[in-house]
Amino acid sequence: MTYNEILALALSNTHTKAGQVSSTILNNAFNIARNRLGKEIVQNVGENYFFQIWKRDAIANQDNGEYPYPEADQDSAGADKITGVAIKGLTSDVYYRPCREVDVKNLEHDWEWYLVNQPKSDPIYFIADESIFIAPQFSASDLPANPSGNLQIKLTGIAKLIDLTTGASAASILIPTDQHHRIAIGMEEYIYKSRKMKTEAVTAMQEFDLECQKMIDELTNRNNSNMQASVPNDFALGFGE
Repeated sequence: MTYNEILALALSNTHTKAGQVSSTILNNAFNIARNRLGKEIVQNVGENYFFQIWKRDAIANQDNGEYPYPEADQDSAGADKITGVAIKGLTSDVYYRPCREVDVKNLEHDWEWYLVNQPKSDPIYFIADESIFIAPQFSASDLPANPSGNLQIKLTGIAKLIDLTTGASAASILIPTDQHHRIAIGMEEYIYKSRKMKTEAVTAMQEFDLECQKMIDELTNRNNSNMQASVPNDFALGFGE
């Protein structure tokens, strides 16, 4: 469902005409409900929901080898958490080489030493303040003559949910499509509050809490094998061998 379709469903659920609630309230309600669902998924489901891959241009002599997290906009996901970094050390490389994460506080040398001396066969990185720091540093000879669009850095991680506005596509919502109707349910509380229907607002809030739990149950353990039964592990109860 698109943003506009979800809004239409929320209005229909509450028997509300568009003119009865301001577009600002509807937009805020949409983002509050969507962000709540996203938070529930990240905290209680995991399983690589919101997983994304980003490719970034490498820059010659980039200060400290620092590359900021990808930023989000209405059409592309930004990064909330980076879980992996890989590079093509040379423009001629066919495949990306995974970088090894290090603790910058426990390195034998200062970071500047690694920018120059770390071998391309064993690239390293650390993360600080929503930036990725990569060594060795790229030089001009590592990049094509026209470096724009070289995409020699690949990042993997978890996408950040940003507030969306009217017209956002279904893909930009990021919440699994079969859960989009629950965004509309989460909006109902705020639509009722705007209409001064307090009893209905409380009921809608309680319903949304239940829907969040249903969503968690539906999305958890996607990889369980079908039709497989097993005996519960009762070792902790003292009955195991």
